[in-house]
Amino acid sequence: MIATIRAEWRKNRFRPAFLVSLGVVAASTVFVYGIVWYLATHPSPGNQQGVSLLTLYPDQFVNYVMGIGLLLGEAMAVVLGAVLAGSEYAWGTTKTMFTQRPGRLTNWSGRVVVFAAGLGIMALVLFAFGAASSVVVASFEGHAITWPAALYIAQGLGAVWLVFIANGAIGLALGVLIRHSAAALGTGLIYVLAVEVLGVRFIDSLNNGAYKWIGNLFVGQNATALLQSFTSPAFGPSLPPAIAVNQAVLVLAVYFVGLIVVAAGLLRLRDVT
Repeated sequence: MIATIRAEWRKNRFRPAFLVSLGVVAASTVFVYGIVWYLATHPSPGNQQGVSLLTLYPDQFVNYVMGIGLLLGEAMAVVLGAVLAGSEYAWGTTKTMFTQRPGRLTNWSGRVVVFAAGLGIMALVLFAFGAASSVVVASFEGHAITWPAALYIAQGLGAVWLVFIANGAIGLALGVLIRHSAAALGTGLIYVLAVEVLGVRFIDSLNNGAYKWIGNLFVGQNATALLQSFTSPAFGPSLPPAIAVNQAVLVLAVYFVGLIVVAAGLLRLRDVT
Protein backbone atom coordinates (compact mmCIF):
# COMPACT_ATOMS: atom_id res chain seq x y z
CA MET A 1 0.00 0.00 0.00
CA ILE A 2 2.82 2.40 0.90
CA ALA A 3 4.56 1.63 -2.39
CA THR A 4 1.33 2.33 -4.28
CA ILE A 5 0.92 5.69 -2.55
CA ARG A 6 4.51 6.62 -3.38
CA ALA A 7 4.04 5.62 -7.01
CA GLU A 8 0.82 7.62 -7.30
CA TRP A 9 2.46 10.62 -5.68
CA ARG A 10 5.45 10.50 -8.05
CA LYS A 11 3.08 10.21 -10.97
CA ASN A 12 0.72 13.02 -10.01
CA ARG A 13 2.72 15.64 -8.13
CA PHE A 14 3.95 17.38 -11.29
CA ARG A 15 0.86 16.85 -13.42
CA PRO A 16 -0.20 20.09 -15.12
CA ALA A 17 -3.75 19.83 -13.78
CA PHE A 18 -2.55 19.81 -10.17
CA LEU A 19 -0.01 22.58 -10.60
CA VAL A 20 -2.42 24.74 -12.58
CA SER A 21 -5.08 24.27 -9.91
CA LEU A 22 -2.71 25.45 -7.21
CA GLY A 23 -1.79 28.45 -9.34
CA VAL A 24 -5.43 29.31 -9.98
CA VAL A 25 -6.27 29.13 -6.28
CA ALA A 26 -3.29 31.30 -5.34
CA ALA A 27 -3.90 33.87 -8.07
CA SER A 28 -7.64 34.02 -7.41
CA THR A 29 -7.08 34.60 -3.69
CA VAL A 30 -4.69 37.48 -4.32
CA PHE A 31 -6.99 38.89 -7.01
CA VAL A 32 -10.07 38.84 -4.77
CA TYR A 33 -8.21 40.51 -1.92
CA GLY A 34 -6.86 43.16 -4.29
CA ILE A 35 -10.23 43.94 -5.85
CA VAL A 36 -12.07 44.09 -2.53
CA TRP A 37 -9.30 46.21 -1.00
CA TYR A 38 -9.64 48.68 -3.86
CA LEU A 39 -13.43 48.79 -3.50
CA ALA A 40 -13.13 49.32 0.26
CA THR A 41 -10.74 52.26 -0.15
CA HIS A 42 -12.53 53.75 -3.18
CA PRO A 43 -16.26 53.51 -2.41
CA SER A 44 -18.66 54.77 -5.05
CA PRO A 45 -20.78 57.79 -3.98
CA GLY A 46 -24.10 56.02 -4.51
CA ASN A 47 -23.15 52.84 -2.68
CA GLN A 48 -24.60 52.90 0.83
CA GLN A 49 -23.27 49.45 1.72
CA GLY A 50 -19.54 49.72 1.21
CA VAL A 51 -17.01 46.96 1.75
CA SER A 52 -15.52 46.93 5.25
CA LEU A 53 -11.74 46.96 5.51
CA LEU A 54 -12.06 45.09 8.79
CA THR A 55 -12.86 41.89 6.90
CA LEU A 56 -9.52 42.02 5.06
CA TYR A 57 -7.24 42.12 8.09
CA PRO A 58 -5.30 39.07 9.35
CA ASP A 59 -7.59 38.41 12.32
CA GLN A 60 -10.41 37.76 9.82
CA PHE A 61 -8.52 35.92 7.09
CA VAL A 62 -9.95 32.50 7.99
CA ASN A 63 -13.49 33.80 7.72
CA TYR A 64 -12.69 35.62 4.49
CA VAL A 65 -11.06 32.77 2.58
CA MET A 66 -14.12 30.61 3.25
CA GLY A 67 -16.01 32.50 0.56
CA ILE A 68 -13.15 32.06 -1.90
CA GLY A 69 -12.90 28.38 -1.03
CA LEU A 70 -16.60 27.86 -1.59
CA LEU A 71 -16.54 29.52 -5.01
CA LEU A 72 -13.38 27.79 -6.21
CA GLY A 73 -13.38 24.58 -4.22
CA GLU A 74 -16.35 22.82 -5.76
CA ALA A 75 -15.30 23.44 -9.35
CA MET A 76 -11.55 22.87 -8.92
CA ALA A 77 -12.02 19.69 -6.91
CA VAL A 78 -14.42 18.21 -9.45
CA VAL A 79 -12.00 19.05 -12.27
CA LEU A 80 -9.05 17.44 -10.49
CA GLY A 81 -11.04 14.34 -9.59
CA ALA A 82 -12.30 13.85 -13.13
CA VAL A 83 -8.84 14.34 -14.63
CA LEU A 84 -7.14 12.05 -12.12
CA ALA A 85 -9.61 9.18 -12.51
CA GLY A 86 -10.53 9.55 -16.18
CA SER A 87 -7.23 10.32 -17.87
CA GLU A 88 -5.80 6.85 -17.20
CA TYR A 89 -8.51 5.39 -19.44
CA ALA A 90 -7.77 7.87 -22.23
CA TRP A 91 -4.05 7.11 -22.04
CA GLY A 92 -4.63 3.36 -22.05
CA THR A 93 -2.57 2.85 -18.89
CA THR A 94 -5.40 1.47 -16.74
CA LYS A 95 -5.13 -2.01 -18.24
CA THR A 96 -1.39 -2.06 -17.63
CA MET A 97 -1.81 -1.09 -13.98
CA PHE A 98 -4.53 -3.65 -13.34
CA THR A 99 -2.70 -6.55 -15.00
CA GLN A 100 0.28 -6.07 -12.69
CA ARG A 101 0.50 -6.12 -8.95
CA PRO A 102 -0.90 -4.72 -6.68
CA GLY A 103 -4.61 -5.31 -7.22
CA ARG A 104 -7.31 -2.93 -8.37
CA LEU A 105 -8.53 -1.90 -4.94
CA THR A 106 -5.01 -1.26 -3.69
CA ASN A 107 -4.32 0.91 -6.71
CA TRP A 108 -7.56 2.79 -6.13
CA SER A 109 -6.85 3.27 -2.42
CA GLY A 110 -3.44 4.73 -3.17
CA ARG A 111 -4.91 7.07 -5.74
CA VAL A 112 -7.58 8.30 -3.31
CA VAL A 113 -4.99 8.94 -0.59
CA VAL A 114 -2.82 10.96 -2.98
CA PHE A 115 -5.86 12.83 -4.27
CA ALA A 116 -6.97 13.76 -0.75
CA ALA A 117 -3.43 14.88 0.08
CA GLY A 118 -3.34 17.01 -3.07
CA LEU A 119 -6.57 18.72 -2.09
CA GLY A 120 -5.10 19.27 1.36
CA ILE A 121 -2.19 21.07 -0.29
CA MET A 122 -4.69 23.16 -2.26
CA ALA A 123 -6.43 24.14 0.98
CA LEU A 124 -3.06 25.09 2.49
CA VAL A 125 -2.28 27.26 -0.55
CA LEU A 126 -5.64 29.00 -0.15
CA PHE A 127 -4.94 29.75 3.51
CA ALA A 128 -1.31 30.74 2.94
CA PHE A 129 -2.08 33.25 0.20
CA GLY A 130 -5.12 34.52 2.10
CA ALA A 131 -2.97 35.14 5.18
CA ALA A 132 -0.22 36.79 3.13
CA SER A 133 -2.72 39.03 1.33
CA SER A 134 -4.28 40.08 4.63
CA VAL A 135 -0.84 41.01 5.98
CA VAL A 136 -0.20 43.17 2.92
CA VAL A 137 -3.51 44.98 3.40
CA ALA A 138 -2.89 45.50 7.12
CA SER A 139 0.64 46.80 6.47
CA PHE A 140 -0.50 49.36 3.93
CA GLU A 141 -3.39 50.47 6.12
CA GLY A 142 -1.26 50.70 9.27
CA HIS A 143 -3.41 48.16 11.10
CA ALA A 144 -2.05 45.92 13.84
CA ILE A 145 -1.36 42.37 12.70
CA THR A 146 -3.15 39.90 14.95
CA TRP A 147 -4.04 36.32 14.06
CA PRO A 148 -6.98 34.06 14.87
CA ALA A 149 -6.45 31.29 17.38
CA ALA A 150 -4.50 28.30 16.09
CA LEU A 151 -7.45 26.01 16.79
CA TYR A 152 -9.75 28.25 14.74
CA ILE A 153 -7.31 28.19 11.82
CA ALA A 154 -7.11 24.39 12.04
CA GLN A 155 -10.91 24.09 12.12
CA GLY A 156 -11.24 26.34 9.09
CA LEU A 157 -8.57 24.43 7.20
CA GLY A 158 -10.28 21.15 8.00
CA ALA A 159 -13.65 22.49 6.87
CA VAL A 160 -12.27 23.67 3.52
CA TRP A 161 -10.46 20.36 3.00
CA LEU A 162 -13.65 18.42 3.72
CA VAL A 163 -15.56 20.49 1.17
CA PHE A 164 -12.79 19.92 -1.36
CA ILE A 165 -12.65 16.14 -0.97
CA ALA A 166 -16.44 15.73 -0.94
CA ASN A 167 -16.72 17.54 -4.27
CA GLY A 168 -13.58 15.91 -5.57
CA ALA A 169 -15.13 12.51 -4.96
CA ILE A 170 -17.84 13.47 -7.45
CA GLY A 171 -15.18 13.97 -10.10
CA LEU A 172 -13.41 10.73 -9.18
CA ALA A 173 -16.62 8.70 -9.35
CA LEU A 174 -17.62 10.24 -12.68
CA GLY A 175 -14.15 9.58 -14.10
CA VAL A 176 -14.45 5.90 -13.23
CA LEU A 177 -18.05 5.68 -14.42
CA ILE A 178 -17.60 7.47 -17.76
CA ARG A 179 -13.96 6.42 -18.33
CA HIS A 180 -13.12 9.70 -19.99
CA SER A 181 -11.69 12.76 -18.25
CA ALA A 182 -13.22 15.44 -20.50
CA ALA A 183 -16.73 13.98 -20.37
CA ALA A 184 -16.49 13.40 -16.62
CA LEU A 185 -15.18 16.91 -16.09
CA GLY A 186 -18.00 18.49 -18.08
CA THR A 187 -20.67 16.36 -16.44
CA GLY A 188 -19.35 17.12 -12.97
CA LEU A 189 -19.20 20.86 -13.52
CA ILE A 190 -22.70 20.95 -14.99
CA TYR A 191 -24.02 19.00 -12.01
CA VAL A 192 -22.28 21.08 -9.34
CA LEU A 193 -22.83 24.50 -10.90
CA ALA A 194 -26.28 24.05 -12.44
CA VAL A 195 -28.18 20.81 -11.92
CA GLU A 196 -27.79 20.67 -8.13
CA VAL A 197 -28.61 24.37 -7.70
CA LEU A 198 -31.76 24.15 -9.82
CA GLY A 199 -32.76 20.85 -8.23
CA VAL A 200 -32.49 22.24 -4.69
CA ARG A 201 -34.50 25.32 -5.62
CA PHE A 202 -37.21 23.16 -7.16
CA ILE A 203 -37.38 20.84 -4.15
CA ASP A 204 -37.50 23.77 -1.72
CA SER A 205 -40.40 25.31 -3.63
CA LEU A 206 -42.60 22.21 -3.42
CA ASN A 207 -45.54 22.36 -1.02
CA ASN A 208 -44.33 25.54 0.70
CA GLY A 209 -40.97 24.05 1.59
CA ALA A 210 -42.30 20.79 3.04
CA TYR A 211 -39.51 18.84 1.32
CA LYS A 212 -36.70 21.24 2.12
CA TRP A 213 -35.06 18.54 4.21
CA ILE A 214 -34.35 16.66 0.99
CA GLY A 215 -32.59 19.67 -0.49
CA ASN A 216 -30.53 19.92 2.68
CA LEU A 217 -28.96 16.55 1.89
CA PHE A 218 -27.12 17.76 -1.22
CA VAL A 219 -23.38 18.42 -1.23
CA GLY A 220 -23.60 22.09 -2.15
CA GLN A 221 -26.07 22.97 0.59
CA ASN A 222 -23.96 21.36 3.28
CA ALA A 223 -20.72 22.83 1.95
CA THR A 224 -22.27 26.29 2.00
CA ALA A 225 -23.63 25.84 5.52
CA LEU A 226 -20.30 24.57 6.84
CA LEU A 227 -18.16 27.35 5.39
CA GLN A 228 -20.67 30.10 6.20
CA SER A 229 -20.52 29.07 9.86
CA PHE A 230 -17.11 30.77 9.95
CA THR A 231 -18.06 34.42 10.33
CA SER A 232 -17.81 37.34 12.74
CA PRO A 233 -19.47 40.73 13.45
CA ALA A 234 -16.96 42.35 11.08
CA PHE A 235 -18.93 40.86 8.18
CA GLY A 236 -22.18 42.39 9.38
CA PRO A 237 -25.38 40.68 10.50
CA SER A 238 -25.99 37.24 9.07
CA LEU A 239 -28.68 34.62 9.37
CA PRO A 240 -27.78 31.37 11.11
CA PRO A 241 -27.09 28.51 8.66
CA ALA A 242 -30.13 26.45 7.72
CA ILE A 243 -28.08 23.30 8.31
CA ALA A 244 -26.26 22.54 11.57
CA VAL A 245 -22.49 22.28 11.39
CA ASN A 246 -22.48 18.71 12.72
CA GLN A 247 -24.95 17.63 10.05
CA ALA A 248 -22.95 19.36 7.32
CA VAL A 249 -19.75 17.61 8.38
CA LEU A 250 -21.50 14.23 8.53
CA VAL A 251 -23.21 14.61 5.14
CA LEU A 252 -20.02 15.70 3.38
CA ALA A 253 -18.07 12.82 4.93
CA VAL A 254 -20.77 10.34 3.89
CA TYR A 255 -20.70 11.66 0.32
CA PHE A 256 -16.93 11.29 0.16
CA VAL A 257 -16.85 7.76 1.56
CA GLY A 258 -19.93 6.64 -0.37
CA LEU A 259 -18.72 7.87 -3.76
CA ILE A 260 -15.25 6.41 -3.21
CA VAL A 261 -16.77 3.02 -2.31
CA VAL A 262 -19.10 3.08 -5.33
CA ALA A 263 -16.19 3.91 -7.64
CA ALA A 264 -14.13 1.12 -6.05
CA GLY A 265 -16.97 -1.31 -6.71
CA LEU A 266 -17.11 -0.29 -10.36
CA LEU A 267 -13.36 -0.75 -10.70
CA ARG A 268 -13.51 -4.14 -9.04
CA LEU A 269 -16.43 -5.57 -11.01
CA ARG A 270 -16.21 -4.07 -14.48
CA ASP A 271 -13.96 -5.15 -17.29
CA VAL A 272 -11.32 -2.53 -18.02
CA THR A 273 -12.14 -2.43 -21.70
